[in-house]
Amino acid sequence: MSTSPGLAFANLTLLLDVPQLPAIWAVNAWRELNGLFTEMKTLAGTSDLLYPSNRYNPQNEKTNRMGRPRKYNHDSWMFGTPY
Repeated sequence: MSTSPGLAFANLTLLLDVPQLPAIWAVNAWRELNGLFTEMKTLAGTSDLLYPSNRYNPQNEKTNRMGRPRKYNHDSWMFGTPY
């Protein structure tokens, strides 16, 4: 080790950061796998919008995503079908 303050800081950074790299890579790989499985579940054939963070998803043609009745849920609405 060197006595220079800049090199000492670099050595300290290497000693503290390098051992953590496998844990960082493992967490990133795990998150990517979870994202892949979520995408596969999403592509499983749902025709309605799916919000992945919302476990209880009650929406359909008459109910919005909050579980309340949809406003303007008739086909004669001037802006078309709202769902």
